[in-house]
Order: sequence, then structure tokens, then C-alpha cells
Amino acid sequence: MIPAVNVTLVNGQIGGSIGTNDNTCGMVLTGAGTGTLPLLAPIKVVSVVDAISQGVTLAVEPEAYKFVNEFYSIPGTFGVGLYLMLAADTTTLVSLCDGTVSTGVKKLADFAQGAIRVMGVSRTPGVGYTPPTAKFLDSDVFAAIPNAQILAQAAFNAHTPYRILIAARINDVANVTIDTPNTQTDNKVGLVLGSSLPDGLTSMGIILGRVAATAPQVNIGRVADGALPVTSWFLGDLPILPDLSNPTAPWYEQISQLINSGFITVTNYPQVAGLFISDDPMAVAASDDYCSLANGRVIDKASIVTYKTYTQNINDDVDLDSNNLLAPVVVAALEDEITNALNLNMAASMSGDAIVYIDPSQPIVSTSLLNITLRVQPKGYLKIIDVNLGFNNPLNTN
Repeated sequence: MIPAVNVTLVNGQIGGSIGTNDNTCGMVLTGAGTGTLPLLAPIKVVSVVDAISQGVTLAVEPEAYKFVNEFYSIPGTFGVGLYLMLAADTTTLVSLCDGTVSTGVKKLADFAQGAIRVMGVSRTPGVGYTPPTAKFLDSDVFAAIPNAQILAQAAFNAHTPYRILIAARINDVANVTIDTPNTQTDNKVGLVLGSSLPDGLTSMGIILGRVAATAPQVNIGRVADGALPVTSWFLGDLPILPDLSNPTAPWYEQISQLINSGFITVTNYPQVAGLFISDDPMAVAASDDYCSLANGRVIDKASIVTYKTYTQNINDDVDLDSNNLLAPVVVAALEDEITNALNLNMAASMSGDAIVYIDPSQPIVSTSLLNITLRVQPKGYLKIIDVNLGFNNPLNTN
């Protein structure tokens, strides 16, 4: 035997990044299904050219074509995967958001195998359609919210969470009966309002494109990310800004009220060039912890990291102390495990370390059940900035 020192490399000890598909979007929208892309046939595209090659053409599928073009017009979406499915114009939003129906949003989510984090859904009815109730919006929109919430909650329970954004189709832009999202109780659902053209559609591609281009904790309306690649925004056939070259032309003057009511739409800021997404509210009161899309995306990411981290401990054996309770070293290791995983995978999405607590007195021997308290501190958002501005007189001591 020749004396020697041998060194062997050990792998898998420091942990690695956990894939959470933070920016992956899906969209279910109305189509013709008469070309090479049939109705209810989910696809994944990575560019406008790719979408065209799979049948999303201006001639046959103009609505889907507009959506894809607007999605990929957002900087940062180049090469980003997008899931897409077309549905008939007779399929209601209520049905598309029904988790018990196999031909709606759930079908696209299942096709993506849990990869989608934000799902858009819209419907453009055929000629002659009249909503059941005459309102500002098609009454089908608000009727779909409860189904969408149930569907999104079921996805969260299955460890494949996603938020749902519903296209708030305008039925009568002059109708004063307007539903308000922020009086709902559905924190996994948001309503998107308006279009880049006076075409009666909803430019969901602009909204989802910004989602796909931003980290979970970033508000999609952050001004620092730059103006949107559109020059106009319409509610029905009315622009949200007056036409300075034609002062008498009508325009929608109540856009601020709609923003305050909890819709996701587009706005402008005086002295700042361009248009921006107004905010990212969900269909719930502002007092709800998950009243914003950003907070929802962050908690969804945290849930995936937590699930994937602690799944590795299922059926594992743990040391106990002399009282048949968890040994202190085990408690510390389990707390450190999730803290390190969250710091590694989403430090930028949190304000400091997560707070983890495991009660060491839990009777593991008799129950095999371990309860863990985990809290993630979100980011804060500067939405209203009040500045007290005046002149300074050095001789004035008051």
C-alpha cells in the first residue's frame, strides 16, 4: 500500500435554484378554428413568426394575431414561451373559467403541465349577441369571476398556482351601471379593461407581455420600466385621452373612476411621455394581503419553493430528544433549509429574510405531523407620493 491522501468531490450539498416559471403566461381567447389551428387545440409559441407558422394568422385568426403581436411587442419578451388556445365565440367566460369543464382554461393549464403562472381569458361573442343584463360591461365578465377564483384556488392547492386575468369586455360604453372589482372577494382574479384600437377587443397581450417581462415582485405599471409600445387606448370606441387636434371629439373622461374601482387598464401622467399600465389590482378590497398581482405572484413563487424544498423531507426520519420531541438540531436544520431556499431563489422578491418558526413541542412520534409557520415580507410600493414644495428663506427661522 502506498501512503496517500485522496480527495473526493461531493455534489448536491449547497442547494440549487428551484425552477418556478415566474413569467410564463397562457391565454384562452376567441378564434375561428377554420385554419390550421383548430379550436380547443393548445399550443406553445415563442415568437410571432412561430405563432404564424402554427396557424395564428391575420387572415384567419385576427384576434389571436393581435394578441400575439402585442404580447411580443413588450421589451423583454423575445423568445419567451407563451401558451395559447382558441375557443368558439359561443363559449361563455363562465364556462371557460369553470374548472369542471374540460374545454376551458383548465385544459390549457393542464397542457402546460403546471408551467403557467398568469392566465388570461377573453371572449368576443358573435354578431347579434346581447348580454343577459344591460351594463357598461358584458354581464358574462363578472359572472365568470367566482368560477375563476375557484379554478385558481384549486390550482394553488395542487401546487401549480396561477392568477387569472379576465378581459372586461365593454358592452355599452355609455351605460352608467358599472360593476366594481374592488368590492369582490376574489384575490386570484383581475379584470383588464381597454384596447390599443377602437375594435371592441381587450389588449390582453400588452398586459400579459408586461407580466412576462417583469419579475414577480415588480408592479406591471412601474413607470421606470418605460412607456408601453402603444400610442392610444380605447374603452369601446372612445379614447381615454382627448384628441388635441379635434377638441370637440368625444373621449372617455371617467378613466380615473374605473382605475379607482379596481380595473387594470392604461393611464398617462402629465409631463411624462407615453402610456403606462395603471396598476395591478385584483378583484378584492385593498385590505386583502393579495390585493395586487405582484403580491400574488410573489406568494405563488414562495409556495412553489416551499413545496419543492420540504417535499424532499417526506418520510424522512428525524432525531428526538429525551422527551420524544424534535431535537433542537433538527428544528434548526428544518428552519434553515427553507430560509436558505427562499434566499437563494427569491431574495429579490422579498424584503429581507423569511420568518420561520417550528414549535419544538410537537408530538411527532404520535402524529408524524409537523406544523411550520412561514412568513414572507413583501415589497412596498410607491403609489401615492405627496411632496410639500415651497421656497426656502435662510433668514426665516420659523
